[in-house]
Parts: sequence; structure tokens; C-alpha cells
Amino acid sequence: MTTSQPVEIELKLALSPQRAAAFTKLMARQHNAPLQQELVTRYFDTPDFSLSALGVAVRVRRTGRRWLQTLKTEGERHGGLSRRAEYEMAISRSQLDWEKFPPEARALVPEALRAQLGVVFETRFNRTAWLIDSRGGAEIEVALDVGEVRAGRHSQPICEIELELRAGQPDTLFVLAQDWARRFDCVPLDDSKADRGVRLARGEEATPAKSAPLALDSGMSVEDGFAAICQACLAQFQANLPGVLVSDDIEYVHQARVALRRLRAALRLYRRVCAVPDALLAQLRALAAALGSARDWDVLCSETLPAIAPHYADAAQWQRGRQALEARRTGVRAAMRTALAQAQPGAWLLAFQRWLLQRGWRAAAETQRLVQLSPLKKWARRALQKGHRPIVRGARRFAQLQPEQRHALRIAIKRQRYAAEFFQELFARGRGARYQAVLRDAQDSLGRANDARMARGLLAEARLDTEPMGQFVLGWLAAQQAADTADAPGENAKHLQNFMETAPCW
Repeated sequence: MTTSQPVEIELKLALSPQRAAAFTKLMARQHNAPLQQELVTRYFDTPDFSLSALGVAVRVRRTGRRWLQTLKTEGERHGGLSRRAEYEMAISRSQLDWEKFPPEARALVPEALRAQLGVVFETRFNRTAWLIDSRGGAEIEVALDVGEVRAGRHSQPICEIELELRAGQPDTLFVLAQDWARRFDCVPLDDSKADRGVRLARGEEATPAKSAPLALDSGMSVEDGFAAICQACLAQFQANLPGVLVSDDIEYVHQARVALRRLRAALRLYRRVCAVPDALLAQLRALAAALGSARDWDVLCSETLPAIAPHYADAAQWQRGRQALEARRTGVRAAMRTALAQAQPGAWLLAFQRWLLQRGWRAAAETQRLVQLSPLKKWARRALQKGHRPIVRGARRFAQLQPEQRHALRIAIKRQRYAAEFFQELFARGRGARYQAVLRDAQDSLGRANDARMARGLLAEARLDTEPMGQFVLGWLAAQQAADTADAPGENAKHLQNFMETAPCW
């Protein structure tokens, strides 16, 4: 009996099926002939998917007349690169043989679960694999998988590239992946075939990904905290990117934009500690700009106008104006997708992840000193306190602030809210939730004034600002803003007062 290496290091890329032939043509330049296989893989789990809940995947795979059984753990996955334990060995038939797994693998699945396991889905795909030598003596297996995952009567296509490191450093995987991302518009893929199969078997539809709490702890270094925060922001953007490109659900654009805003807030927060290369920042700005206009039109058409529509007397006239705005919105969304493709988000995600894994900020001596200055919790407390002060000053003077100053205050509140979310696991949870809540309320309240300002610009862009419907919308928004004056402070002042009365979370 032979067992594969206990740790598998691979990088996955999602490839458009239309580009598979072009990728195969590129790989045909390799000196060695590819290995071609038709693979059928059956995945086991309990009826309530207890195994996947443990972060374990168990499968049997047929390659020709040979059967292999494999147990994989969830491991670490960032930007398409994964490191996970893998135990694989030959078996005589298509049923699991637990006694052939080594003790450390068997220990990962409680005996009570083993008796409940059954096949819950399967994958069928053609694999074309090349073994290539890369720089620095690295050896990499490159596999193109094209087929589908099936669960009952449901199926989902598979088209992906896997780069598995056989020898050498993980950085060599990124060198190849970045090149292919630029050539073929690939994007990094964190979801395994098992992940996708479980969702298919459970009947779960893909949904926009919101930000998730970060598992930071006070023993972390400042730079480990920085890397974890950036990776979380990149993961949220990466998870929403496919939906941005193909779905009409506006929440994908919103959450992708939130991910980039959170990343920009993190980079600003750490700007004296971990300077980011200009090329990565330039691409970040291009991606954010591509999403920005589409999101503004989504807010106007899906949030602002529906709230005003019931109060407009001429329904037919409203409908004509609404259709004109929707047509404009559709054009902006198409332009967004073109701009995103030109910005090559897949290559940017890989480049950013590579820089994080290399700890690229260590090049500067001053940065190295600052990174080692203090543990994360102490540094985070100072950073939060620094972000808190200008909001206090703005809240005290809110009635006297000009529109541009109120806009700047909203931006400061948003950045502080993101910072508080980043570091929430380091401080008292109850106080942190309250502090974040009052920041969110103040940001949303001030954001409505910004939405009104954006609406005026978009109506003018669509040449509806002088039409009766557009005039009514502008008047409605102006009346809302007029309610928030020094004599009648309104919602903004109320939420800022709540902020002033809330104890900081640190």
C-alpha cells in the first residue's frame, strides 16, 4: 500500500469553456506528451452532510480499471492556492476501505459517521495533464479538467486548471497562473469540486458573499493581522466576481464593491506599516472605478426611485421615465463588464495574493521596524483611537458643516466602521457590536444625502433632470435634505449623538 504526500499544495483557476481549446493549444508546446484520462469520482457523506461540516472530503475515483480512495481536509485556501492534508491509496473496488487509510486519516472521521456514509454526488470529467519543469527546479503537474458535477437530476459544468506542486516553491505556481490569467482571463478558484458538489446536492443556489468575521487574536503580529485582513477582502471580491460578470442580481456588484472598499480602508489603515506596490494600487483603483457607476445606477433604480414612485400622480409618465433610466442602467452594466475584463481581475487577485505570501512589505527597513513595534491588539487600539477622534470632532460641529465636510465625515465613519469590524475579535464583543451598529446607522443616514447628490447627476446624465418626472424626483430629494438643517437636525444628528454616547469598543 502506498500513500500520497500528506500535504497537497495546488493552485486552481476557473477557465471559460470557450477558452479550453486555446489553453490546450498553448500546452501542446510542451516537450512531453500529456496524460489523458476520463475520471469518474464518487463523493461520500452522511444524509445531513456531517462530513463536509467537518471540513473533510472522502471520495473514490476510477481511472481506467483502477480505483483510488482519497481523504482530504479543508486546509488553507487563499486566492486559488490551497494547502491541505491528502491521503490517497489504491483499493480493489468502488467501496471505501477504511482500514487502508492510515490512523491519522481515520481519526479525522468519527466511527459513528462512517456507518452513515453514502454517495451523495459524483463528478465526471476529462483530464488532460502535463508534467512540466519550471524555474528553480520546480516540478508542476498541470491538469485541465472539463466535465460536470452531478447530484441526482442536477448538474453543473466543470472547466478548470489545476497546478499541483510536486517539487519546489509555491511561488512558481503563481508565476504560471498569472501568465495564464492574463492570456485566458482566468480567475483564481478556491471552491473545490467537493464544495460545489455539496451545494448542488443540497440544492443551494449561489448567493452574493458578504464579509465574514475575521479570526484575529491578540497574539498575532501586526503584519499577520494585515495579511489576514487583506486576504479576507480579496476572498470576498473573488467570491462575488463570477456573479458580477454574469448575474443580474445587483447584490453581487454591491458586495464586490464593498470588498474593494474594505481593502482600500485596510491599506489606508496600515499605510505607515505595509506599503503596497503602485501597480497593485493602480489596478485596485481601476476595478473600483469599473464597479462604481454601475452601483450608483443600481441604487437610483432599485432603491431611490421605488420609494418615490407611489407619490407621483401620472403613472404612465413615470413608467416612461423609468424605462429610459433602466435602459441607461443596462448600458452602464455592460460597460462595467467590459471595463472589468480590461482590468484583468484574475491576474490582479493572483498578484496581490503572491505579494501577501511573499511578505513584500518587508523590503523597507523602516517598515520592518514598525511591523515589529508591537503586538496586533496594542497596535489596533491605537489605530481605532486615531480614527475615532475626527468623527467626534465632526459630530460636535455637524450643524455647521458644509456638504463637502459632511461627505468627508461619512467617509471617515465608513473607514472606522470597517476598522472596528476588522478588529472585533480582539476586544469585548458586546461593546464592539454596539459601536459598529451606531457607526453603521450614522453612515447609512449620511449616505442618503450622498445618494441624493448622485441621483441629481444621473438624472442629468440621462437628460431627465428637466422633464416633469425628473423634476419631481429632484424636488422630493431636496425636501428630504431640507429636513436636515440646523433648526431641525433630523436623523443625521440623532445618529451622531448616539455615536457620541456609545463607549468605544477598545
